Amino acid sequence: MLLPLQEPPVQVGAPKGEPREGSDELATERHLQVQFVSGFEGWSLITIACDHQPMWLVSELARVLGFVNEPNTEGRLEEGKAGVDIAVAGLLTLLAQRWQDRVPSGAVAFIEGGERRGLLEKLDHAQVVLGPEHRRKPLVLIGMAAIDELVATLNSAVGRRLRTHLRERVTPEFHAWERAARAFEQPILSPDAATIAANRLEFERRCFEAAVLERLLDRLERDALVDNDRVVAHRVVASDIALGGHLEDHEALLSHGWSTPTQIAQRWSALTAMRVGRLIAHLGLKGSRAHSRAVITKARGHERTVVSYVYSPAAVALIERELSSRGFRRCACAELEARGDARWAAFGAQEQ
Repeated sequence: MLLPLQEPPVQVGAPKGEPREGSDELATERHLQVQFVSGFEGWSLITIACDHQPMWLVSELARVLGFVNEPNTEGRLEEGKAGVDIAVAGLLTLLAQRWQDRVPSGAVAFIEGGERRGLLEKLDHAQVVLGPEHRRKPLVLIGMAAIDELVATLNSAVGRRLRTHLRERVTPEFHAWERAARAFEQPILSPDAATIAANRLEFERRCFEAAVLERLLDRLERDALVDNDRVVAHRVVASDIALGGHLEDHEALLSHGWSTPTQIAQRWSALTAMRVGRLIAHLGLKGSRAHSRAVITKARGHERTVVSYVYSPAAVALIERELSSRGFRRCACAELEARGDARWAAFGAQEQ
């Protein structure tokens, strides 16, 4: 559809009383970026991101929608700056008549001054060739709201195809690109997630070092190259490496439900820790990886360290069933309290 226009109106811009977008009256500078350089039905169609919203050059849309200069006497369209100026002015005049004093936010943007120079440089970098008129006059961009208004006013087939093309192809791709760009600018991990990831990597490193030491100890133990006490002591060191600290510091957490031979003996009458130890060896529980753990502790009254074992609840139940079958009697609560008081008294006497 061709709309012949003889002369451009005197002034086309924002409604009176409102500062024109891109002018010095606006305090903030807009973010402008050339997003896509494409075409529509043989016409150039450049999509520009203006404050992260898609907009298009009015000069290009005017040609697509049929806004041209009046043909000359020979039937040819006049070319040059006059034709383009008339086409752009006619399109903006049509919008001004439709909207009057109520222009939707972000529908029209006038790019002047430094913003215009910056956008022209970006267009040159994107290898977009514009006519000489764009070097002297403001660049005008319109958004999807303005295009909808133009298509509804003109009611042309090409306008409807253009709107469908922009809505179904260009705009979704534009927003997908914007989301990807924003995601790329964000850090991959938040501070909390980065800390968790770093702690996880550190834990994996410690587990690897502990596993290497465990495999080495398995081979040394199998070939009888090191005595059993040293192997046990180094297994404790492997546990220390995996925990990132001393195993004895985690004794309260790791020993829940686990008992030492001394603790087992205290719950039975006329029974010593040594005798419980012999019973454990008889049952094959000593050194069991499933039911025993080695712990390095300081010997009472000495600076040297010793290796002691704690046994799992299942192993303790097996030991106590064996003790019961051998005729040992379990202590009553009162007797256990008396034993505890006696131990505290003996400890107090040693302190004095």
